[in-house]
This record gives sequence, structure tokens and C-alpha cells, in this order.
Amino acid sequence: MRYQAILIATMAATSLFLTGMFANLAWAGADYRLGAGDKIAIHIYGQDSMDMTAVLGASGIIRYPFLGNIRAKGKTVGELEALITSGLRNGYLVNPQVRVRLKELRPFFVNGEVGSPGGLAYQEGLTLRKALAMAGGLRPTADPDKIYVVHGGDAREVKHYIGMDALIHPGDIITVEQSIFYIDGEVKKPGRYPLSDGMTFRMAVAIAGGFTERASEDYAFVRHENNRNRQDMKSGLDQKIQPGDVITIKQSFF
Repeated sequence: MRYQAILIATMAATSLFLTGMFANLAWAGADYRLGAGDKIAIHIYGQDSMDMTAVLGASGIIRYPFLGNIRAKGKTVGELEALITSGLRNGYLVNPQVRVRLKELRPFFVNGEVGSPGGLAYQEGLTLRKALAMAGGLRPTADPDKIYVVHGGDAREVKHYIGMDALIHPGDIITVEQSIFYIDGEVKKPGRYPLSDGMTFRMAVAIAGGFTERASEDYAFVRHENNRNRQDMKSGLDQKIQPGDVITIKQSFF
């Protein structure tokens, strides 16, 4: 029984070690393309002096002994292994056994209306919700319905608007847009302004410099961003503003 318990414990420890060792590579899959910020380890069996660890820079080029500069960016781990194997077989080693391991995935980035924008270490299974929490959460001026991601390596930089449970990938660039409203008509400083949570039409008028002498001060007209008919609706000044609202303070005729 004691031997069996030790064996089970040893197998469990080995399993945890291998899980940690290969977690990122397993997540990334065989089709994962290396990019700037990825950390790789190169191991040649029986040739420890040729082992190296490297973090890919913007150029994606690593300098490897005997072979010089190698462009790793855009290649899969398997393709890089094959390239190094071929190079070493050509006059350096008879039968090189090369293994390239992905040690750390490149970071992701969060920009815009968050507490601490910038680059962050990627974690397996990362969702937008967790990514935003890691970046300090949304600012009061953030529009939670206007968060988009540009996937790492996308030369066209296509914006994908995503929900909180969407998965984030290494190298992704997340942008949280500012929540805004527009106000025009009989206010002293018409224009576009950032919208804070809980802001009312009355508060918006104050931000815009207050009413002019000709303003009707009893209500505002508003066109909501999601109103497909583009119709202005009458609203009390103590009602809350929605992101993207276009507010018009009309002239009083009395």
C-alpha cells in the first residue's frame, strides 16, 4: 500500500510538472505562429552547449550558434525545429535531435478607458472580462458596449466588437472606447463630451456651459444612438443619458 501511494504521488507530481511544462504549447496548438514577445527554448539532445532561450523581438529574428540569424516570427514551433535541424545537419551534426518549446506566450494589450492601460502577461483561457480586470477595470467614462479587439498579427487590423466572455489570444490588442454624448442647440458650449455613469441631461447642460438666454429649460430632446428611426424624443432633464445620445436644447418661444 505504501509503495502504491508513493507511486501515485510520483505520477501525480510528474503529471503536474508536464502540465505546467506544456500548458502554453498545448493551448497554442501546432498551428500557433510565433510572434514578437513569445519566449522559446531550443534544446539539442546531447549538445547542452547549443541550448538557448530567446524572446522574439519586433523583427522576429533570433541569432543561433553556427546558423546565425534565423527568422522565427511567423513560423510554427514545428517549422522552426525543422529549419534548425536542417541547418545543423548541413555540416555540423550527423543526426541532430532538435526540440523547440514555447515557454511563454506573448503579452496582450489593453488600451483606452481602463485603469491601467498597457501590455499584460497572457494567461491560458483568458476572457475579456478577466483581461479588463487585470488592466484595472473600466473607467467611469468607458462604454461597455464598445469594446473591440484587433487580433495579433492581423495586418488589416480588423476591429472585432466582442462580449465579456469572448476569449482573448496572445498578441491581441483590446480597445475600450470612451462613452460620449453630444449636445447642441441653446447651450453655451455645444459639442461632444465624455459620459460618466449616472449622468443626467441637467448635468450635461451644466457641462456644456449652461442654458443660453433663449433656451427652453423644462426639457430636452434626445436622439438615442440605437434609435433606427432617427427621431428626437422629449425627455425630462433629470433622466439619465445613454451612451451616444444626441441632445438638443431647443429655443423657448415664450
